[in-house]
Amino acid sequence: MSNLQGKSRNGAGWGVTFLVLVLLVVLVALVRSATSREGPTIIFKKLPKGLSQRTELVVGAQDEKHNVKALAVEVVQEGQVVHQVAMAFSARPHRWWKFWSRGPVSTAIWTVPVGHEVIPGLKDGRATLRITALSDSWGRFFRGGRGEAVLELPVRLAPPQVEVLTSQLHIHQGGCDLVLFKVSPGTIESGVEVGDFFFPSWPVKQSLPETRLCVFAYAYNVDASTPARLVARDDAGNETLANFTYQVFPKNFHSDTITLTHEFMNRVVPPIMSQTPDLRDQGSLLKNFLEVNGQLREIDARLLVEFSKHTSPTFRWSEPFIRIPSKTEANFADHRTYMYNGQAVDHQTHLGFDLAGVEHMPVAAANDGEVVFAGFLGIFGNAVVIDHGCGLQSLYGHMSSFAVKAGDQVRRGQVIGRSGQTGLAAGDHVHFTILLDGIPVNPAEWWDSHWIHERIEVKLQPYAQP
Repeated sequence: MSNLQGKSRNGAGWGVTFLVLVLLVVLVALVRSATSREGPTIIFKKLPKGLSQRTELVVGAQDEKHNVKALAVEVVQEGQVVHQVAMAFSARPHRWWKFWSRGPVSTAIWTVPVGHEVIPGLKDGRATLRITALSDSWGRFFRGGRGEAVLELPVRLAPPQVEVLTSQLHIHQGGCDLVLFKVSPGTIESGVEVGDFFFPSWPVKQSLPETRLCVFAYAYNVDASTPARLVARDDAGNETLANFTYQVFPKNFHSDTITLTHEFMNRVVPPIMSQTPDLRDQGSLLKNFLEVNGQLREIDARLLVEFSKHTSPTFRWSEPFIRIPSKTEANFADHRTYMYNGQAVDHQTHLGFDLAGVEHMPVAAANDGEVVFAGFLGIFGNAVVIDHGCGLQSLYGHMSSFAVKAGDQVRRGQVIGRSGQTGLAAGDHVHFTILLDGIPVNPAEWWDSHWIHERIEVKLQPYAQP
């Protein structure tokens, strides 16, 4: 009997001990929850660069365990809170007892104006943006979890100032010119806008970062009546448009007709498609040619714009560009109509010069620069792209071989490879063009030493000295 009583007492003891342990675990969990400082994570849809007249802050918060219940924004300037606003969010039911499961991530997004229009006391200078988010957790002794982000931002209530330094410009359709101008401090982006095209500016020298040069173009397919304007944007999001004096001369480009043959298409299309796996067989040789001549041409054009982003902030060259000694077989901006069996099947524009000489003739770099690409490039076949700085690059297509690779520094006149008939080439030649920010422009201007002197060198001469 005594043994049974002993066992009963032992069992009761273990039960009490187990209950005490459970209570301790629960107590520890409660204390940890109540003292936790974990809070929502602040997220920005777009990080603001500064405060201006009409700045909108798109901010949010995320929490994986609890509901985001409120967001607050404070704007502090010179140690004083000049603006504060809060937003409460409805939350899903908080089933605190389901500690073994996790609900969907709670996310709250808020668009709140923080510019001078809603904060009249905001002044030019600096300001602190403090964003806080609260969750419905038991953290911070049941006051809720708290997350915070602090941004130190410039305040600019006036748009950038632009001073034009160049007098009247004369530009031919398909060609380029250079404009000089000054911008006010805080300007982070400036350049020339022509229709849908934007040509960024560059400092004339490192010691004069606010004096800018911009080579811009009227592309062959931009109407001569399209306005060109200087654009300047500052670090607070303000934008200024400014006019400058120029005259555009329209140009009538040559038209040509190319008769497609089965032999030509059968020679060029399969090799191109074999190196372009993204192109799908359209079921016929003609349809495949049209896919190459159209869609692949557009893909190549986008790639050239991407290459232009790898450019030096200064000109790498100091002499006019050189022309490969050769015969011109096609000109810049020739409009081509492609005929097959007596029918017009396609229309494209040839954006360069086709230069032909002896078979596999040496191809020289048109000027000093850095090779940004050497490889197979769609319709251009084996191609080399050289960066000459400030968005200016040269393209050499249809080559049979390379003597350079990406990253190589090349000198004016240096042999970079040999001509060929790769890509959409009917015979051995090199396709040459000049690109400005990825946009093909007329190479004839850059071959002209007088044009280089008048449009580039004379304008930059005052800034040539250290």
